[in-house]
Amino acid sequence: MSEWKALQEWGAALQPPTASPVGLRNRVLAGVAGSDVTVRRPLTLPRWGWRLGLAGSLAAAVTVGVLAVQVLSVGDRAPVSQASAAQVLEQAARHAGSRTAVTVRGDQFIYVASITTALSRPEGAGSASGAVVEAKRRQVWLSADGTRDGLLRVRDKDGAGVRDMVLPGCSGGLEKHSKGGEEVSVPCKPTANYVRDLPSDPQAMLQYLKQRGGDTKNPPDQDAFSAAANLIREGYLPPKSLAVVFDALATLPSVQVVGDVTDEAGRTGVAVAITEVQGTRTELIFDRKSFAFLGDRSVLVRDQDGLPAGQVMSAAAVLSVAVVDQAGQTS
Repeated sequence: MSEWKALQEWGAALQPPTASPVGLRNRVLAGVAGSDVTVRRPLTLPRWGWRLGLAGSLAAAVTVGVLAVQVLSVGDRAPVSQASAAQVLEQAARHAGSRTAVTVRGDQFIYVASITTALSRPEGAGSASGAVVEAKRRQVWLSADGTRDGLLRVRDKDGAGVRDMVLPGCSGGLEKHSKGGEEVSVPCKPTANYVRDLPSDPQAMLQYLKQRGGDTKNPPDQDAFSAAANLIREGYLPPKSLAVVFDALATLPSVQVVGDVTDEAGRTGVAVAITEVQGTRTELIFDRKSFAFLGDRSVLVRDQDGLPAGQVMSAAAVLSVAVVDQAGQTS
């Protein structure tokens, strides 16, 4: 399944083209979520690295084929306010590693349900003019091996205004898209949405994350942190692999504890974060008691384009994760 190509097709119809996958996701989700009367789009501040509902999907405890967020005691510890980012991430690794792994077949789908918010503005308005925060319920079904059509379903937070988008799979070297009312096939290579054979050592994982972050001019820690967020967002990693990801992040000196936060589902958590050179802070949110991963958000750290420091630009809270046999199934 190539979500990138599907995003290109939908994004081009909503706004002028962009080379950024993040930008395309922003345009698609804003377009899917917008009403027929008022078209809203994400604010266009420089490289915010918005997540826009691509929530980390590993907030969950694994049961037989189904994952669900749980709150579990992990023993006595210092108050979170006194803990370092490394300690929070080490507890998160311990929690992740204690879960039972689910076997994922190539013909199955990873299902993730989440609540997402994003700051958007009316089409044609200035940078911050008329900016509003839009909350959506998001469901996505991703083909495990990338060869089958997935599904993205976005609706208003109250359940109204359902919008569906097919995420074409790559089967036989071709993806099928609708263009101008006609179905066209384009060459492709399958992109698996279930990642296997990840490094089992924190240092090796850290190098993997830095490489996965791409060839950018950003600080290496920022690339690694962003790559980790992308890896665990809206997908499923085996518990041991997820634990190693958190252990790898725990070695980054630039990661800090943000403190108490409330996620989009109203759950109280603690966040660890890295401040990006672009003026935003990317946060990973964990349950205060169990240290299960709950979601993420992006926050401005300085005033820019008419918006104040502290403005939450986007956020996502994972509600449930499952491994299912068909797109549309929830368990």
